[in-house]
Amino acid sequence: MKTRSEYNLCKWCSERQHIKNYRLQKFAKNCQICRGLWNQLDEISNRIIQATRNYQYDTFLIGLTLDPSFYESEDKFRSRFKIRGKENIKTSLLREIRKNFGKTSKKKADLDYPDITINVQISRRFETTVSVSSSTVILRGRYNKLKGFQIKTKNSTATNTMEVNQHHIEKILKKVISDKFNSDSITFWPIGKEEPESLVLGNGRPFYVTIKNSKIVSFKQTLSIQSNGILFRLIEKIRSLPNSAPLYVKKVLIVVSFEEKLKPVDFRNLTDSGILMIELINRKNKNWKFIYGINLKLKTPRKLELTITCDNGLPIRKFIEGEDADISPTLGQIVGKKCSCVKSDILDILNEENLLN
Repeated sequence: MKTRSEYNLCKWCSERQHIKNYRLQKFAKNCQICRGLWNQLDEISNRIIQATRNYQYDTFLIGLTLDPSFYESEDKFRSRFKIRGKENIKTSLLREIRKNFGKTSKKKADLDYPDITINVQISRRFETTVSVSSSTVILRGRYNKLKGFQIKTKNSTATNTMEVNQHHIEKILKKVISDKFNSDSITFWPIGKEEPESLVLGNGRPFYVTIKNSKIVSFKQTLSIQSNGILFRLIEKIRSLPNSAPLYVKKVLIVVSFEEKLKPVDFRNLTDSGILMIELINRKNKNWKFIYGINLKLKTPRKLELTITCDNGLPIRKFIEGEDADISPTLGQIVGKKCSCVKSDILDILNEENLLN
């Protein structure tokens, strides 16, 4: 049976075993545990540098897969000399790789939310494979729509034109973000919808965007992108999407046309209503949206300009024109005259913090 001194160990493997009262006469290059793996550390770090050179990131996480033969050699040695509870070859090497790479790249290791994850595989003969994957980037932003779109669909309805409008905006955003972030996997999450012809002014409509497989993962300042009459502002990077849609209040300018001439008495229910509760009913459930304030201005005997402050989810055109049983009350019901929406523009969309300030 071999004695300790008969094993050829390198300095690194010898020190990791923490053998009491044991000194090697000399350290071997052909180590019987790592077989010279420790001498590959700089080469491994250089391969990682090459694999990550096209990424813009701030933090990283490195994982390591070693050929089983390295564990087997160490396990045999430790079993022979009853060495227990010591750090194994993978853990020790991985710590040194992270430390070496962090010093060279001047980036920080992050075990919880890394920008990129690096996987290193080392074979029995030291062939090293490095793969890199970036974390999903989630950005919070707002967009202003500076001009309306003329969108026509077959059998056009308000619902499908709003859907096409959203897809149009999403298509523009995906194109500009794909160019900026070098990614082809982008998901757009707007908070609410607006009609194709309406403008979105003020702070703009909130949205979230998730970007996968991007080479640009770090994000430190607001980024503004303008294209096709839409101004996108990417405000900040967040860790996850909200569990439910945040609550917002919108301020909307509406021009309403009436079939009959208006009288001052027609406005009484609008100006004296206080907070107005609107009931929305669909096939699955019912919910309520609130109108917190209405300012009105008579433009002509049959045309009225309204500035409404209401919950973000209130469908404006349906509130103005709706005759179906799925919304109550409508503007026509309140005033007592049939009306139609000529124009609506979103002046601003505010959250609770905006309202308090």
